[in-house]
Amino acid sequence: MKRYTLKDIAKLGGVSPKTVSRVVNNEEYVKKETKEKILELLEKYDYNPNIPARSLVLKRSNTLGLIVPSLENPFYSRLARGVIQTAEKNGYRVIVCESKFSLGIGEKYLKILIGGGVDGLLIATLDLNDIVVKKLNNIGEHFVIMTCKLDIPGINYVIANDYEAGRKVAEYIINLGHKNIAFLKGPDVYSSNERLTAYNDVMNEKNLEIKDYFITKNVLDRKSAYKVTLKLLKENNDITAIIGNNDYTAIGAIKAIEELGLNIPKDISIIGYDDIDITELLKVPLTTVHYPKFKCGVEATKSIIRMLEKKGSRSKKIVLETSFVERDSCGPVRTRDISISNN
Repeated sequence: MKRYTLKDIAKLGGVSPKTVSRVVNNEEYVKKETKEKILELLEKYDYNPNIPARSLVLKRSNTLGLIVPSLENPFYSRLARGVIQTAEKNGYRVIVCESKFSLGIGEKYLKILIGGGVDGLLIATLDLNDIVVKKLNNIGEHFVIMTCKLDIPGINYVIANDYEAGRKVAEYIINLGHKNIAFLKGPDVYSSNERLTAYNDVMNEKNLEIKDYFITKNVLDRKSAYKVTLKLLKENNDITAIIGNNDYTAIGAIKAIEELGLNIPKDISIIGYDDIDITELLKVPLTTVHYPKFKCGVEATKSIIRMLEKKGSRSKKIVLETSFVERDSCGPVRTRDISISNN
């Protein structure tokens, strides 16, 4: 099967190779009728540019690298969708890598992506520490950090106001009368730490005791949340409410609560963060905070493209607002005694 070149398409369309190149690169200065004709020919003859050769000539690959900590968590899948859709609209491809919350894996993928000639990097995992980010900045790599704030000059990032979201959650659950509130802490990253700080601040402002076992550690996914919650509730029957670091961990906690024969929200109230799609479809729809995941991906990708096409400043910091989503998983403090078996 013949592979059609840019010159072949130009000859078939009766135009110059430069005109075809402008259409392929979605550039201006091509008449609408001509552009439509060329696009039809490109599709008909299944034209694919020679990426390696094109990269050598243009010193651009029109490829972006995206690193996320987890593709299993729907939060990052939705964020990635925002990146990919925006990139494709602007003529870029995206290579997606999963760091699995590992600094080593994250650094390995960074080297692979940079060595592979990507034009820019979108980093949604802060398994990458300040030293790694400073190196990227010093060598002049174009990159944008997502979901994490770094106080390093010249760094571009897109985040949500996690601290304010954390305050909304803590204040809401306390206003329902809860005092013994557990917090399922995730990995040691910006969003998790901001939400925990808000929890601590509000609890202290309300003069509520934070017992040693109220704050759990390293709850990374549904499975770990399930195990931690099971142990937590078996050993401490005074807890009446649980804050999940995100919806994904809250769903794991819900499984443990139901397995123990407890009722949501009569016995235990539970709340999450992120507002992933499945939360409103649960048996007891989850109260949560809507995080603009898709928009985060869109804004970060727009930012990196502006940098690459030299249409924006080197440093841009975007803070997105969240919104509270009240559903059915939280209620007043239980009035009945509960008994949980340690078996």
